[in-house]
Amino acid sequence: MSPGVPPTYERDASDRARDGSPHATRGARAGPFIARARAALIGGLIVAVGVGSSTFLAAEWRSNVLASNKRSFDSTAADVTSALSAHLNTNIGLTRTLRARAAMGTQDGESGFLQWYQELQRGSPAPPDVIATLIELVPASGLRAFRRQAEADPAFRSRISSKLNVIPPGARPVYCLTRAIVNSTTTVRPPGLSDYCAPTPAGAAPSPYAALIRTATDTGSFIVTPFPAGGGRILVAIGAAVYRRGASITTVAARRRAVTGIIGTTFDSASLIGSLVGARSLTVALYHREVGGALQLIGRAGANPRGRSPGYSERHGLAENWLVQVTGTASGSASANSKGLLGLVFGLLVTTLAFLLYRALSRSRQQAWGLVGEKTDELEYRALHDPLTDLPNRTLVLDRAEQILARARRMDVPATALFMDIDDFKQINDRFGHQAGDEVLRKVGARLRAVLRESDTVGRLGGDEFVMLVDTVGLVAGPELIAERILDVLRQPIDLPSTADSQVLVTASIGIATGRPASAESLLQDADLALYKAKAVGKDGYVLFESAMQTAAQDRIHLEMDLADAVQTDQLFLAYQPILDLRNRRVAGVEALLRWRHPTRGVIHPDGFIPIAEASGLIVPIGRWVLDQACRQAAAWHGSGYSLGISINVSARQLERTEFVQEVRAALDESGLEASTLTLEITETVLMRNPDATAHLLGELKQLGVRIAVDDFGTGYSSLAYLRQFPVDSLKIDRTFITGLARSGEAHALTHTLIQLGKALGLETLAEGVEQDSQVRQLRDEGCDLAQGFLFARPLTPDAVERFLDINSGPAGAAIGATSSVSAS
Repeated sequence: MSPGVPPTYERDASDRARDGSPHATRGARAGPFIARARAALIGGLIVAVGVGSSTFLAAEWRSNVLASNKRSFDSTAADVTSALSAHLNTNIGLTRTLRARAAMGTQDGESGFLQWYQELQRGSPAPPDVIATLIELVPASGLRAFRRQAEADPAFRSRISSKLNVIPPGARPVYCLTRAIVNSTTTVRPPGLSDYCAPTPAGAAPSPYAALIRTATDTGSFIVTPFPAGGGRILVAIGAAVYRRGASITTVAARRRAVTGIIGTTFDSASLIGSLVGARSLTVALYHREVGGALQLIGRAGANPRGRSPGYSERHGLAENWLVQVTGTASGSASANSKGLLGLVFGLLVTTLAFLLYRALSRSRQQAWGLVGEKTDELEYRALHDPLTDLPNRTLVLDRAEQILARARRMDVPATALFMDIDDFKQINDRFGHQAGDEVLRKVGARLRAVLRESDTVGRLGGDEFVMLVDTVGLVAGPELIAERILDVLRQPIDLPSTADSQVLVTASIGIATGRPASAESLLQDADLALYKAKAVGKDGYVLFESAMQTAAQDRIHLEMDLADAVQTDQLFLAYQPILDLRNRRVAGVEALLRWRHPTRGVIHPDGFIPIAEASGLIVPIGRWVLDQACRQAAAWHGSGYSLGISINVSARQLERTEFVQEVRAALDESGLEASTLTLEITETVLMRNPDATAHLLGELKQLGVRIAVDDFGTGYSSLAYLRQFPVDSLKIDRTFITGLARSGEAHALTHTLIQLGKALGLETLAEGVEQDSQVRQLRDEGCDLAQGFLFARPLTPDAVERFLDINSGPAGAAIGATSSVSAS
């Protein structure tokens, strides 16, 4: 068979030659020529196909290289932008936090500011190169007090090399002086206090600080500005005005009157950008849009720090009016033209091999990009979903909430969000361990998905918080019915195969918001406020959002800010309620009750502010004040001949601090009060939060000689084993049992059991909330030791307590062997 000739043609020619036909002979002679011609034609076709294939290969290769380079650049630019955005958000968040701290007006100096900042760093550390400064506007009349406070502050004093003189000198109505600096590593000690608002001397370069302070004050918003820092460096300052708490700041004039200082955080933008770019062939420029709308360059770094790098260019708008421009090429990107030319030459030399190689390489490249695409999709999925429950995370939930809101506006229907929190989830972690807690979260997420429809969204925002976005189009049931279905499903036992206990029961609280608010954040915030209300009114239920909740939340914020000044401005005071010995009805002690005399709201009882103090951490200084005040008052009564015992209610926040033992010792030493006359009262629920650690701390307190009482006994869940483990001296029976003595046989039986339990353990028993003589008789018959309530006396001032003691028992008979309860709540 001749090469290149189809077999059918050869078979026909040979057959004709055997037949002897002239046509066959001519065909046999013409066969080689035709074969060569056909071979040439096929060779030409092969060459043409080879050239075309080579050209096609070169063009495809060049196109793929261009697309690959663009994808690499887009990915790299997105990574750099995301990292830069995270750093900016951290810096802005730090500025907001510092401004909120400064707005509290604690006046605790740089030492206190540094201590608070160090505690803040434990939860959410700021970048090490960020320096935060508090500049306080000090009127001339307050300059002397400012110096006194600065000289008394060791941290502040260590930063100044000489006397605390204002630089430049001179009398001015207002000075802008540094109150505190955190995260600064500089060793330079200035000779005095620099006044940032001082007028610029003649012939000197104008100082930008006075104008920046005025801009921040007048706009009421964050300002961002670059300024030279020496050595060719350009630093970036993020500044915000600090206003007097409670002042109106709706106008420029009001803001100027209310401003008390400036919080500024600075960082080196070029160094930050350079650390993110690294050795890549990129140039990154950071811009910020000013209040007037103009863009200002904040910093630029990378391959070409003086301008744009050749190649691709992308702009990304970030939050807070930031903008990032990335130019250049991704590292390792190849030239598309050189690749195309190489492919063409290679294809012309070995056309068939080049074509086959191209096809193989093309298939390999497609497979590689397919794998990259799969990995990209996987990473994108992980970025938008909670890894524990596989539910959408906050980012995806907010995106879907915006879509639901947009659809709701188009179709004129309300959007609905349900915010859910598992009740007492911390107890599950403490009792069963975090693995069991994770299993509970996974099964709760699965149950929520089973209850809702496919068109609805179930997401986990973190911890034990879940959110449900309900598509109201075509929905027959109201959000209340959905919440009830969710609560019913969650009440079913959850199996925990990895623990000794096979099942755990959970309940949840749900806040519901429905409507068409301005943004997805607003919708979730409304649902969160409703959830907070559901927690407050009782767990295992739901509450619909009302506009009044927004007002209540604002009131809570204002009350928290006022509470920060309450201790320093002597707004807190203690009232004392006598406690009687039931055996002889003589005064055995007093209970001190905390009150707040608010300058505008009048006297506020502890129920109105203690939860706020607990949540904000202010309960620690308030509890320390109550401890000192109660000990001093008890020591004063002892000096007058009234030997009364006294105790205070210790909060969970105080027990979590190892310094609490030292604070108790200091209060006793400073007041001169005997430790045996002080009782520390701890609620049963607080005792059981962390029984082992609490038992150890109570042991240290007992070594001081103080007494320990269990408050609200009978309302918690302590076991007899734990009760025996704690070094307890007395039990205080909750008023709910005493109130039901005359009306309920069950209450009488429970009270009898609690008193007998105290006797069996050798503990003293005290009944609170006694208001009827019949209750006194029943308690005496049961063997209760002490009692207090309105039947005997209401809370009294210290002078009224002494008159009460004189009338009922006299100084000599006031001490009847038992200590009393002092409550800070």
